[in-house]
Parts: sequence; structure tokens; C-alpha cells
Amino acid sequence: MSPLKENIDSDVEEFLQLNGKKILAQTTNITDYQETLDLVTSLNSKFPNIVDFALGLHPSTFEEGISKNNLEKLSVFQYGQKQYKLFKEYLVRNINNITAIGECGLDYFTMNQYPNFNQGRKEELREIQRRIFRKICQNALEYDLPMSIHSRGEEGSKKCNIDTLTIVATEGKGILKGCFHSFTGSLDILEKVLNLGMYISFNAIITYPSGENVREILRNTPLDRILFETDGPFLPTQSVRKNKKLTKRYGRPSLIQEITEKASEIKNISYQKMEEITDNNYFNLFSK
Repeated sequence: MSPLKENIDSDVEEFLQLNGKKILAQTTNITDYQETLDLVTSLNSKFPNIVDFALGLHPSTFEEGISKNNLEKLSVFQYGQKQYKLFKEYLVRNINNITAIGECGLDYFTMNQYPNFNQGRKEELREIQRRIFRKICQNALEYDLPMSIHSRGEEGSKKCNIDTLTIVATEGKGILKGCFHSFTGSLDILEKVLNLGMYISFNAIITYPSGENVREILRNTPLDRILFETDGPFLPTQSVRKNKKLTKRYGRPSLIQEITEKASEIKNISYQKMEEITDNNYFNLFSK
């Protein structure tokens, strides 16, 4: 994904110079699977065993395809099943190259950007997301793969997070491994996520003046459940956002340093200790 794609070699080199250990390259739908896997393979030939590959089916894939093709109700569900079928086929064919499943989950927020979606259509989309996410959780158990879970609800509503947790709990049978990526939920939802044995992944939002709610989540997350991410090329850190003179103004691996520094300050431990703990957390979750 631009501009990461164009600068990936130099970005990875910069990450390694800052003592970076691992990068998880996640995918969202069939259109980026092979390109991303080829890129991961190429990077690992230059920087051995640095980048892991995650196969995902992002929940917003369904609304994007449905809106683009103006599908009716029957075709909506057929479209969702077709996307899942392609995901499953790729998973089976490439299982030896796959470290994790992600991004996947539920998203009740982004469908609101489509003015032609009425409440009936939105509920169809939510149902498709739930059905497919259940199947993907089953696949994760079947192949013993950890998950990177996306759960984004409508403003002021906990329904999406509750639905996500319900599926993880019922389909995961208490043994599903994974993290909630870019988590911004409430503290009571955080407690439920942690009770399921999940990790919480934090990004540059903790560096933003507007990110106090996420900083509070971090304060309440045990050290042994913390991961860091960039969600690149989105969400550059606050120092990058402020500096208009920079040529690289996107989220990239080396910005993990600023995220880790801010998290260390919030948790009142040294940078070195935070780095050591979160490196271990990554390997505990994602090592095959």
C-alpha cells in the first residue's frame, strides 16, 4: 500500500537500525494477498526472518464490494460467501507461509459512510460480517493460528465490541489466541478482552493530544498483554503529524520507537524494559 510499498526497503532498514525485531504484514482481501506475500518473501531474502505474513479478510471488504456492484439482498450474501471462499482457498494453499490471520473481525462504523445504505442493508452487512468472522475463528483454531482482530463500532455504541467478543468466546472455545488491533473500546470491554486471554495492540493514537481514552486503556492493560503497531501507512505519530517539512509523513515501522517511548512514560518503566517485554509478547503470540 502506497507510500509504504515505494519506500519499503529503506523503511525496514531504518526499523532494524532502531533495534526492531519483527514486522507483521497484514492483508485485507484477495486483491492484496499474493502481492503482499511476494513482498514479504522478497524482504525476508534481504532481511532474514524479519517480516511475518498474516492473511486477512477485513470486514469493510463486504460493504465496499456491495456498494461498488450495487448488489441486492441475495447477491449480498453470495458476495460475502465468495470472498470467504477465496480467503479459505488461499489459506489452505499457503498455510506454510502464514503466521497469523488478520485483519479480520467486525466493523459497524465505516458502513455509515455510504448514504445509499438504509438500515436494512446495514443489518445485512452486519450479519455477513458476523457469519464470516465465525468461520474465520474456526479456521484459526483448525490451523492453530493467532488472530489480529478488528472491532470498530458506531460512536457511543458497544454493540460491535460485544458481538466481536461473543464470537471470539463461543467459536474460540477458550483457546483462541490473538490480539485486538488498534483497540479504542471502553474499560469494561477491555476487561472482557483480557479475560479471554487476548493481547491489546496500541499504535500512534497514544501520542495524540486527542488520545487520552487510549492512554487510559494502556494504563489498565497488564505489561504482558501489550503489543505495538503502526497500522501503516495510516496513523503517523504526533511528531510526524506536526512536522510539515518531513518527506515521510506516513505510518511506518520505525515509528514504533516513538510509540514505545510514549508507552514507557505512561506505564512508568524504562524504554529498554518496555521494548524487552513487548518483543517477548510478540514472540509468545506469533511464533509458530
